[in-house]
Amino acid sequence: MDRTRFAIDTASLAGSLSEKLGAAADAGFTRVALRAKDLVGEQSGGLDGAVQCLHDSRLAVCGFEALRDFEGLAGRFLDYKIDIAKSMLRMMQQAGADLLLVSSSTSPQASGEPEVIAQHLRLLATLATPLGIRIGYEPLAWGRHVSDYQAAWRAVKLADRENVGLVLDSFHLFARGLPLDDMYRIPMDKLFLVQLSDAMCDYVPALDEMVEISLHHRFFPGEGEHSVALLEMVGRLEAAGYRGAYAFEVANDDYQQCPPALVARRAAQSVDWLVGKLTGGASH
Repeated sequence: MDRTRFAIDTASLAGSLSEKLGAAADAGFTRVALRAKDLVGEQSGGLDGAVQCLHDSRLAVCGFEALRDFEGLAGRFLDYKIDIAKSMLRMMQQAGADLLLVSSSTSPQASGEPEVIAQHLRLLATLATPLGIRIGYEPLAWGRHVSDYQAAWRAVKLADRENVGLVLDSFHLFARGLPLDDMYRIPMDKLFLVQLSDAMCDYVPALDEMVEISLHHRFFPGEGEHSVALLEMVGRLEAAGYRGAYAFEVANDDYQQCPPALVARRAAQSVDWLVGKLTGGASH
């Protein structure tokens, strides 16, 4: 298994964008998952400076996060979100990112009608197509209408656009305690990105606890109670033909107090652990 398929999400690292990218590259990563705020945040050179910093790092961008609470809205709320989507797509084009992550809606104003959800995914696909950008629909475990991979896959199939596919996050899969057998039957060319993280709980948490753990207490694969399940999941995805990227999305308050180089090294050790276990030998 090629370790260059693994990426680290900038949300896992403290510091400025240049510090995050430098730590990732020094730890041996060749890819990162970016947040929109990385490009409009602390860089003194503004968006152009952030883009130049990214280009100088030579790191590829495997995902751009995240458009939230988009699908199912109507009227002025939808118009507002379309403006946000267009802005994010323009930033992605400058940054050379080709996958926009769209989280399933948590908005009480959102419709749960399958055709409305699919229609709005088609709308995003139409906006993204001229820019060569794909849309990755990610089910949040606490999504209002789409909270598991089965429902997200139905929406992607109904949207029926070449540049619309799934993004799966292991945390959201395990948090709901759902069987994953059907996941491996999804066409692997429609699985655009897999996000991985570990956790200290080996039970299905209540909703409030689920959100708290997800936003503040994730760990790198091999550091928590989901280690065996993560190995099985990745192994079965590989056997099913998945050849895309794996991104470590690890939001952890403790890691935000640490130098980014230290956290990036922990992430690299996690890559070695995964690759070593899955290939039956040590990774170098």
